Amino acid sequence: MLDKDVVSMHTCTGVIMGSLQQPVLIKESNFLPKGPGVGVFLRQANLGSLKPCRSLKIEGSLATGRPSTPSVPVTIPEGGSGSSFEDQELSNVDPEVSEIIYNEKQRQFRSLELIASENFTSRAVMEAVGSCLTNKYSEGLPGKRYYGGNEHIDELETLCQKRALAAFHLDENKWGVNVQPLSGSPANFEVYTAILKPHDRIMGLDLPHGGHLSHGFMTPKRRVSGTSIYFESMPYRLDESTGLVDYDMLEKTATLFRPKLIIAGASAYPRDFDYPRMRKIADAVGAFLMMDMAHISGLVAASVVGNPFEYCDIVTTTTHKSLRGPRGGMILFKKDPVLGVELESAINNAVFPGLQGGPHNHTIGGLAVCLKHAQSPEFKAYQNQVVSNWSDNHLVLVDLRPLSLDGARVEKILDLASITLNKNSVPGDKSALVPGGIRIGSPAMTTRGFTEKEFIYIADFIHEGVQLTREVKQAVSGSKLQDFMKFVASSDFSFTDKVSDLRKRVESLTTQFPIPGL
Repeated sequence: MLDKDVVSMHTCTGVIMGSLQQPVLIKESNFLPKGPGVGVFLRQANLGSLKPCRSLKIEGSLATGRPSTPSVPVTIPEGGSGSSFEDQELSNVDPEVSEIIYNEKQRQFRSLELIASENFTSRAVMEAVGSCLTNKYSEGLPGKRYYGGNEHIDELETLCQKRALAAFHLDENKWGVNVQPLSGSPANFEVYTAILKPHDRIMGLDLPHGGHLSHGFMTPKRRVSGTSIYFESMPYRLDESTGLVDYDMLEKTATLFRPKLIIAGASAYPRDFDYPRMRKIADAVGAFLMMDMAHISGLVAASVVGNPFEYCDIVTTTTHKSLRGPRGGMILFKKDPVLGVELESAINNAVFPGLQGGPHNHTIGGLAVCLKHAQSPEFKAYQNQVVSNWSDNHLVLVDLRPLSLDGARVEKILDLASITLNKNSVPGDKSALVPGGIRIGSPAMTTRGFTEKEFIYIADFIHEGVQLTREVKQAVSGSKLQDFMKFVASSDFSFTDKVSDLRKRVESLTTQFPIPGL
């Protein structure tokens, strides 16, 4: 029995100082856990795998590292009695899932991550998301919960709300925020539920012109988005000669259609929005004006693009794109009534109990961490670099049709070469399955330390991949996309060496830069 031994906590492999939640890093090399074919990397020791010696006295909290008052010896039974549950690390409990996660991290580390909606979140955010916060159920809002034991969750969510308003430079007397939405699309539908009745009219940027599904996309044969099922949707579009939103046509269409809601925001629009013009149009037809800033919320926080809060009634966002937070969403709203609607109560009730149950407290914890970082000088410098590395915002849209190519084929060849981006519709496209362009984003690789110099290399790599796709397409006997894909996957694929050479040069560049997180 160990009830009276008076020694500090030791392990058979060394002494653990302070909190057991603090990581111990064993430097074996540069950036990632060591593994097959990767070389030498930085590995985090798992404290749970260290076997304690049989004599110990716990002189402080194992959870916090703070001294307990008073110090009480702990009696540990020799075995047989008590719970048999063992809280083991993932690699022991489920090696299959552990290996998949490991392989995915290798892919992220080696690849050029250029999907505009992706980013690398921080170690601190990951620690919060992977914490005990995931255990707590907290239906309701701070101070108005349907479960007990929420005093610390209330403190956390209130802190997150305050940081959200501060990050976007908002007066808490004029703006409120709900940080419980599970992501961007749910946040948007919660807004629609709050301020619209079924079959009310909305206008958002058309999907083939850079809009988002949740803004009401439909085709002549199908109401694709749930938004278009429950509400009547009329898109506005770009002027194809300039690539800019056609605000004159938006004004004419809105005057005829009389929408209840006009939505700014996009998923593949490489320009800023003219908020004053959209405010004028909304006022003229008696509509709410909402901005979905999911892609550019980090840029907005850093004041490197236009400020939607000066003109919009409601602003929604995801939290994991340019903001570099966990995968979640937020709704920010004016506190004063708009068109007779008390937005705060309407939106809060739409989130819960309208469309969601208990919030994901671990996500809110990670969001609070990232919103603190969003107020730092380093974050502003990062967002300036995001824009410097590309265009007006964080992305570019490339029209491949002049080369007789499409985004699906180019995406496939680039993926084989460790260049990750996505096929994307461009104005005038006829097919969403074989769109005419690709979308390229700068936030993720900027996070890893890429500057303009490295993005010139990226442009050269993409150009080489596009030219290689042309060669492959010419070598395929059939004209259909499935013919191309079958050829690339077959043993007869004669471009393996060229693809491999491009991949090696890509990975030679990417593996020089660290990847953040756990």
